[in-house]
Amino acid sequence: MSRDPERDAVEPEKAPPVPRTAPDEPPAGKSAEAILASIFAPVAEASPLEQLEQTIRHPKKLIYIAMSNRNFYWRMHVSKLVLDEGYVPINPFMLFDYYLLHTVPKQLVREAINNLLSRCDEVWVFGTMSLGVKVQLGIAKRLKKPLRFYDIADLPEQVYRISEKLAQEEGRD
Repeated sequence: MSRDPERDAVEPEKAPPVPRTAPDEPPAGKSAEAILASIFAPVAEASPLEQLEQTIRHPKKLIYIAMSNRNFYWRMHVSKLVLDEGYVPINPFMLFDYYLLHTVPKQLVREAINNLLSRCDEVWVFGTMSLGVKVQLGIAKRLKKPLRFYDIADLPEQVYRISEKLAQEEGRD
């Protein structure tokens, strides 16, 4: 077998000398400007293929948003809150816009909503629990989904995480 001298490890006595610097100088080739330039250099945006690969390798949890029709107008704020927490919101009011403006039978929309609920990783309940929300909560419990409850009485300024017992009290929000 022939030996390639360029691929062999360099012996210590043959290694090039390390450039000497004064104690207060940065290492050779490094300056404050170079370090700052590397920190603030524009980051290339990921290509669609790289984004897909990242999503497949590290999928985010799907969060089903359960909320009463009475809180319909807070749908975007609640979805933003879930996104800000690093999850993917599944908000029926954003998908079906209040039963598709009553152009589709309610039962068909309810079946679609329950199908989404069953596929989500967690269920988060926002505000007062109407009969529909209580049914969705019952489905989530039977499917053993992790649950969270939030008081949204002070939206848009503040949202508070609360216990299930407190969420079930009448008069919240």
